[in-house]
Amino acid sequence: MVFQKRLDMNYEGGANTTEIDVAKKVETPSTPVKVIPRERAAFREKQFKVRCSLLTTFSPFHHLWLIYWNFAHLPQTLLFWFFMALSSFIPYFALKQWSQIPVSKMVGFLLIILYVFYIFLLFYIPLRFLFWMDLSVACSFIITCENTRILMKVHSYIREIVPRVLRIKKSEPVPAYPTIGLFIYFFFCPSFIYADEYARTPTRSYKKVVKYFLQAVFMIYCTNLVFTQIVHSQFVPINYAQITVGEILATIYPAILPAMSCLILLFYGLLHCWLNAFAELLQFGDREYYLDWWNSRSMAEYYRKWNMVVHEWLYAYVYRDLTGSQSGTMISQICVFFLSSVFHEYWFGVSLRFFYPVMFILYFVFGGLFFLLSRFIRSGYIWNGLMWGNLLIGTGMFMTFYSQEWYSRHRCPPVFQNQLIDILVPRHWFCTYDTFYANEVIGLQNYKNFS
Repeated sequence: MVFQKRLDMNYEGGANTTEIDVAKKVETPSTPVKVIPRERAAFREKQFKVRCSLLTTFSPFHHLWLIYWNFAHLPQTLLFWFFMALSSFIPYFALKQWSQIPVSKMVGFLLIILYVFYIFLLFYIPLRFLFWMDLSVACSFIITCENTRILMKVHSYIREIVPRVLRIKKSEPVPAYPTIGLFIYFFFCPSFIYADEYARTPTRSYKKVVKYFLQAVFMIYCTNLVFTQIVHSQFVPINYAQITVGEILATIYPAILPAMSCLILLFYGLLHCWLNAFAELLQFGDREYYLDWWNSRSMAEYYRKWNMVVHEWLYAYVYRDLTGSQSGTMISQICVFFLSSVFHEYWFGVSLRFFYPVMFILYFVFGGLFFLLSRFIRSGYIWNGLMWGNLLIGTGMFMTFYSQEWYSRHRCPPVFQNQLIDILVPRHWFCTYDTFYANEVIGLQNYKNFS
């Protein structure tokens, strides 16, 4: 009976009875007290699913997936680049052979045709390789930028050497035909203007070479973080089948920060670290690759100071050739802007696999308008503010439109049956079915995973 009273007190006092339940208490002295257990509570069962360890998720190396994807075909890309580089010797030996034969208009005309055919193959064959291998974005940029660089190198060499060859044919006292060593040095040195001799530094520092290359690699890693942590998480959760024009425009301002970060990383990694690494390795002395573009007081000054290496080539072989007089300056400037815009659009269009002329419009149309208006506004401080405003909004638009089109291309089915029209027309304008949100439950889960 004492044991029975203690059980009653525990039950009334709120004792823990979740495991067992006192159901019946038999008071007859001849039978002992029986405790009958109730049903077991429903406990959580172990569920197995794919997930990473916490420290793996927090580790910065966990976010290298974008770098792995971009450089998955790097060995094949570098091997093909080697053959592209070898092709640059074709014009070298062709001109050398031409310098040893008498003057002939027919031979000269034939060489011009062969040069045009060489340019065609320099772009056609790499593009066939690029699409055949289905290269990722970074490897595609390597191919497209390098065939452009090789074209600029070869064209400069031909432009500088042809007048010398003509004088050699006339037995005039001129320097001999350049050796193969001079051509190889020009191919790798950070300059697009050929010369037999460059300003050289007396020594080289391999420590500086390693430092510059490591900094360039670190800039790639920082760019990877910008895309994986900001761009990816900002544009993946968007339902492109339901996005409105207002929502598209609203994403421009949040994209300004990652876009400007990528621009500055590109500037420092390529124009400073990469070019200085090759300059130090080759003892190349003239290292004025850029000027203080951030202090530019006009768009023309900005375009000139941003990349002095390309600017000197455009000035020497496009602007100066097309400018016959002062009245032809405007046409020359338009041609320079147009040519730069076309090649920028070529790099991005081929590498991203779609045509979306945001770069062309920002660079040629708006850049050209700002360049023309700079003649009427004399205040440099106002133009510096306008330049930065144009740069911030322009890079934000660039990041927004290209990112939205990239994800739409991978998640929305084609709208047009014609493949050419599908490439030329932005898909996120007409997307009606987003596979990311095809199922309401799956779409909600995807949104939670990326938000």
